[in-house]
Amino acid sequence: MKKTIVLCWLMVLVGICHAVPPLPPLGFRWVLQPEFSDEFNGDELNSDKWFDYYPGWQGRTPARFDPRALRLSDGYLQIESGVYKKPVKDYTMYGGAVVSKSSEAHFGYYECRFKASKIGMSTTFWLSNDKVPFEDTDCPRDSYSQELDIQECVGGNPAFPKMGKGMNSNTHYRYVKCEGGRENFISKGAGTTLDSEVSEEFHTYAAWWRDAEEVYFYADNAFFQSIKIRKDISEQPFDRPMHVNMVTETYDWQPAPSVKELKDKSINTSYYDWIRAYKLVPVDQKDAASEAIDLDLFENKIYLKEMPKTVFESKNISLEYVFASDENTKVVCKVVERVNKKAQTIQSMEWQVYAGYGHGQADLELDFTPTPFKTYQLELELVSSVSGDVLKKVSYDLSK
Repeated sequence: MKKTIVLCWLMVLVGICHAVPPLPPLGFRWVLQPEFSDEFNGDELNSDKWFDYYPGWQGRTPARFDPRALRLSDGYLQIESGVYKKPVKDYTMYGGAVVSKSSEAHFGYYECRFKASKIGMSTTFWLSNDKVPFEDTDCPRDSYSQELDIQECVGGNPAFPKMGKGMNSNTHYRYVKCEGGRENFISKGAGTTLDSEVSEEFHTYAAWWRDAEEVYFYADNAFFQSIKIRKDISEQPFDRPMHVNMVTETYDWQPAPSVKELKDKSINTSYYDWIRAYKLVPVDQKDAASEAIDLDLFENKIYLKEMPKTVFESKNISLEYVFASDENTKVVCKVVERVNKKAQTIQSMEWQVYAGYGHGQADLELDFTPTPFKTYQLELELVSSVSGDVLKKVSYDLSK
């Protein structure tokens, strides 16, 4: 028996808020990255994962990033903007920033579910890194950084309507020329209109950072646009890992909220439900970090992505299957022969699959000769590696 295993994943959960990554490349599966993921179900921000401020940046005036804006309550990270009784330097008001302590967020799928405040201050979800020298020139003062804006929105009195009812995404290659001067933003953006205002309902915003040249964007679990990142300076413009940010701030093109708005608790708070990051791992490779996560992320599934050939067409059948589970499992594949009301398993094989969402391919070489007066079915079982329980079972007709 010859067998190759490959990954992909595809699944839609109906009636719950869990979102899922898109179909991955052949040979991989999605697993959660715990260092950039949080359900915000505790009483305090997880200080092992997150800063409660933005290192190296106090915020854009007039709003300062202030840890007092942050709290965890009712299963949400809440960022409540406010006004200072006395200005802090040039800052008269405050928002908040939550920034990952790890700056190793690299190619993968990043998603966040939140509802914006209803004031003239942003609610955002983005990735960024610090300046480093641009090494493809002889000048040591050449430098660049990257910024991947997955969602920037303004829930109240937006200067631009799209900021109040849209997903607004961007890729910035932030470049400082050798001779110095102002930072140059070499940018390419994407956007779509949502079904409701960003401050009226929770929405899920996501990006698949595929490689150093391309990003796919998703709103409420639906793909809407891909971007080829500009290469004005570099052929690999998004080559470095970044840190992850959830920030409320003021802009220089957006009127700041009034004191009355900032004091109104019914509109001055942004609510982050959860944030999740996934990385691609080979389908046949264990991943200890993801296996240690105690979350019900995935519904147990096993099914064929496409119908296989019948047993009368070929003795070599390629099985392209999709699987999903929060635990390590194995796939048991059986060929069942039926005559009248009698059934028996006449061939079987099994292989290991690991926790995550995957898409595999296995080659089934039939070792029997089918006969026309019998019917044949293919059965797939997803079996727990720990308990041996059958978590999911499906069958397909191989006779037609």
